[in-house]
Amino acid sequence: MKEFTLKSREDDWLRLNIGEHSYKIPLATSITLKEARSLETMDGAIDFFRKYMDEEVADALSLYDYRDIIQAWKEASEKAGAPGESQASRDS
Repeated sequence: MKEFTLKSREDDWLRLNIGEHSYKIPLATSITLKEARSLETMDGAIDFFRKYMDEEVADALSLYDYRDIIQAWKEASEKAGAPGESQASRDS
């Protein structure tokens, strides 16, 4: 019988700086399948990023800001070796 043990990996992060605030957002290599599926829509993608920021800061961002954040996250995830890309990333 064959055996496989899944080893835990260190999370990959994007450091997001907004004004005086700094946030850690997990890259695609470090998120669950459920989180990855949430990125398939723009609303889902925005909700994903908002949960890693202070509410006041997240509420003050424009859609252009979110587009730029999603693009930076996508590029960092690709460099980290994430498979594929989400629909929300292609739509931005």
